[in-house]
Amino acid sequence: MAETGVLLLTASLALLVSLAVLKMRSPKGKEKEEVYVDMNHLAFNVRPPTTAWLNMGYWDSEHTHFVDACQALASRLHSSVQMAPNPRILDVGCGSGDSLLLLQTTYRPQIIHGVTSLPSHASYARSRIQSQVGNESSSSSHDVACADVVQWIQRRPAERVADGPNLDGYDAIFALDCAYHFNDRPTFFAHAYRSLRPGGSIALVDLALAFPYPSQVDSQDEFTFTPSKETPPPSRPPTRYQRVVHAITCTAANTPPSHFVPIHTYASHLSNAGFPASNIHIEDISANVLPGFARFLRSVGNGDDGAWRASPNFFMRSGLNAVGKNVVSQWAAGGDAGMLRCVLVSAQKPLA
Repeated sequence: MAETGVLLLTASLALLVSLAVLKMRSPKGKEKEEVYVDMNHLAFNVRPPTTAWLNMGYWDSEHTHFVDACQALASRLHSSVQMAPNPRILDVGCGSGDSLLLLQTTYRPQIIHGVTSLPSHASYARSRIQSQVGNESSSSSHDVACADVVQWIQRRPAERVADGPNLDGYDAIFALDCAYHFNDRPTFFAHAYRSLRPGGSIALVDLALAFPYPSQVDSQDEFTFTPSKETPPPSRPPTRYQRVVHAITCTAANTPPSHFVPIHTYASHLSNAGFPASNIHIEDISANVLPGFARFLRSVGNGDDGAWRASPNFFMRSGLNAVGKNVVSQWAAGGDAGMLRCVLVSAQKPLA
């Protein structure tokens, strides 16, 4: 016990000496002489988070909070399709489950399944959704799988035989800001089509190449496209320098550049999967997504934000700041500077 006391006393003295040295080295002046001049005490006031959103967000103004923006983007996605009461829903790339909880609260689905590739996310999301529904439903009707999304949905038709109420498929399939990570998006579309009930819909928030912009495409595509009124379209293909920067960014994000396709190619993939072109709707929502997301990335760890945000670490924060400033800001500018567009996509399976 005596040795423990000595160690504690030594540690305390060392801390006090360190604080005294810092005080002596700090600039003189009335404010600098105050003990509590720094804002680090903000970290003492942070409560454990109740949400774990992770998407680019839908930003109404520069004052929108990240959590609110993320939920707004999810709501924008969910409301893009019509759903009957108590629908059967599949949410792929569901992360830690916030979108599942929002769907459960808003639509009261009889079945809601989530898929995410990370075990920690899947376990957390599963516990959250099953805790929310309690005894209302069985664990099989409200569940989260840990798997590669494309592989999981390819296996799904064979497994549905044992699912009972899900034998007829889903009313809606959602992919919120994640499909550009999928190894084979066309294959995902094909199996999503088969997993939908007649009249069911798939909806995605995704990223697509800005050039060529649909209004500049001389084709017979019949899909419905809503261009951005605020973000100007490109007038030319990206330069070699832009393509190199894009490739480096994709490599850093562990996403091959080939995963990003022009908007008309995106629509063709859906059409080839079985969705009629007249049932495909694509809207450019870049103006409400990319500028706000870029602004958020630039702010992480800076100013008062840095006084309470313990994570991510310095190197991660610096990386996020750089991506916000040098990459996403260029996307947000549009025109010839922007390589990518954020799009809201929906497609409906025919009733018969």
